[in-house]
Amino acid sequence: MAKLKIYTFPDLVLSQKASPIAKVDAAYRKLADDMLETMYDAPGVGLAANQVGLLERIIVVDTDYDYEELEEGATPPEGAELLGGGIVTGKNPRVIINPEIILREGKVMSREGCLSVPEYSAEIERAEKIKVQYLDLDGLTRTLSAEGLLSFCIQHEMDHLQGKVFVEYLSQLKQTRVRARLAKQLRKSA
Repeated sequence: MAKLKIYTFPDLVLSQKASPIAKVDAAYRKLADDMLETMYDAPGVGLAANQVGLLERIIVVDTDYDYEELEEGATPPEGAELLGGGIVTGKNPRVIINPEIILREGKVMSREGCLSVPEYSAEIERAEKIKVQYLDLDGLTRTLSAEGLLSFCIQHEMDHLQGKVFVEYLSQLKQTRVRARLAKQLRKSA
C-alpha cells in the first residue's frame, strides 16, 4: 500500500465533480487500500478520491477504529498496526463506490473537520439518518443504512464527490478566514 498526498482547501481538485466508475476492477481495490492507509495515517474517519487528486466516485470510511499515539521509543503491542506514529486497532473499513443517497431522515447539527481543511472544524447541519445505495469492491450493488457519525461521515465525503468542501456551508466571512488561516499555515511550512 502507498500513502497518498491529501490536497487542501482551496485546491481546485476539491471543487470539481467526480465521475462515476463504470467498472470496478483490481485498480480500484488498490486505490481503496491506498486511500484507507492514507486515511488511517492522517488520522481521519473518511476520505474521498477528490482529496487525493482523483475525480472518481469512490470514498472510504471507518468510524469504528481506535487510534492511540505511541510514545517515543515504545513498542506497539503484538498484532497492532502502527500508522502515523500511533497504533490503529478495531478497524471496520467501508469502501463505497458511486454512492447515492436514497433516503434522508431528520436533521441534526454535527461538528465536522476535514483532512483537506487541517485544524479547523465547524457545526454543519446534516441528515440524522441516511440510506445509501452503492457498489462494493466486487462491483455488487449494496445498500447501507447509517446514522450518527457514520451518516455524517458519508454525507461529508459525498459532498467532496460533488466538488464541495464542508466550509462552503459557512458564511463568506468564515470561509475567508479559513482560506487566510490555511494560506498562513502553508507559508509557515514552506
